[in-house]
Amino acid sequence: MFKNFGWIVEAKLNAGQLENFKKVMNSQVNRALTEDGTLNYQYYLSDAGDVMVYERFKNADSSHEHIENWDAHAEKWMAAATPTRMLHLGELPEDVRERHSALDPLWLKPLGGFAREEAEGA
Repeated sequence: MFKNFGWIVEAKLNAGQLENFKKVMNSQVNRALTEDGTLNYQYYLSDAGDVMVYERFKNADSSHEHIENWDAHAEKWMAAATPTRMLHLGELPEDVRERHSALDPLWLKPLGGFAREEAEGA
């Protein structure tokens, strides 16, 4: 039904860690920009310190590349924010789902709707 898949990670910013979190986030975002198969890598932050990261990939190989690159940032990321929930979105292959098993993600399979790709230059 949907061509791509991804996940959402929710976390809570640790007290006094906003600047450290921004540093590790920016480092990882810059690294993800070099990953051709990473279609979306977007961070959101509430005034109360709730973090949400939306990630979407064109295929399993792309997601594995991203996970491997994220591994280099994981320790600093988790020192600045505590993961609270993870959602797997779409028909993720078993090997991708296993990479996140420690976070016990909720797997949400496609039910309906559509996705549009942005126009070039948008």
